[in-house]
Amino acid sequence: MRLNKQVFVIGAALVILLASLVNYHLTSQQEMYEQLSDDLKNLDQAYNRTQAELQQAHRENRELKTELEKQRGLISIIEEDKEKLEQILLNQTQTYRNAVEMRGSVMPVKSISSFNARMYERAWRGLNAWALQGTGESFVRAEEKHGVNSLVLAAIAYLESGAGTSRLARDKNNLFGLGAGSSNPYANARQFNSKEECIYFAASLLGNSYLSRGGRFYTGETLQHVGVNYAADPRWATKVANAMAKIARAAIPEGR
Repeated sequence: MRLNKQVFVIGAALVILLASLVNYHLTSQQEMYEQLSDDLKNLDQAYNRTQAELQQAHRENRELKTELEKQRGLISIIEEDKEKLEQILLNQTQTYRNAVEMRGSVMPVKSISSFNARMYERAWRGLNAWALQGTGESFVRAEEKHGVNSLVLAAIAYLESGAGTSRLARDKNNLFGLGAGSSNPYANARQFNSKEECIYFAASLLGNSYLSRGGRFYTGETLQHVGVNYAADPRWATKVANAMAKIARAAIPEGR
């Protein structure tokens, strides 16, 4: 009887010990699970933060790429503008030097001066050629449209119209003496609605008939060649060259 009691006690103790071990194990497992859950939650939060940061980085990278392409485009435009400005300055310099060094009569008339309207208006003021005020833009556009050097055009108009004061210029807007031949120059001269119309007509006439191979009056590409059929005065080309020098100096007083 006493032995059974001891066995019972031992069995009960073992059951309690086993229960304690099981409970300890379960508690450990629960704590481990909770720790793993916390770690997983932290990892998930870290992942979400990293993903958000990556998305932000991608957005910033796209924005930077867009800005880079924009800046490259601006640089390309600036480089093109720089080349254009350099070409304009070169054209102005070559035309100016040809004019002031009295080479205007032998330089190609179909060349680009790149003189602008402000330069011509400055020249007309400096030369007191008030009757030609407002024609600068037309000379520039005529050069762009017909390829005839605008300084040459301006010089011919200045010479032929007496700086815009001739009767033909006043009454008929004819700055170039166009059609003023034979025994009655005034009556035979062409009538234009404006000085602008006359400038464009003269540029077209010179470009097509005097300066283009196969043109009706073509003999070469310089003022000396144009003068053969354009004017009776054998010194016409030299006089136009003198006018070119005067206009160039007045247009660009600082020189080139």
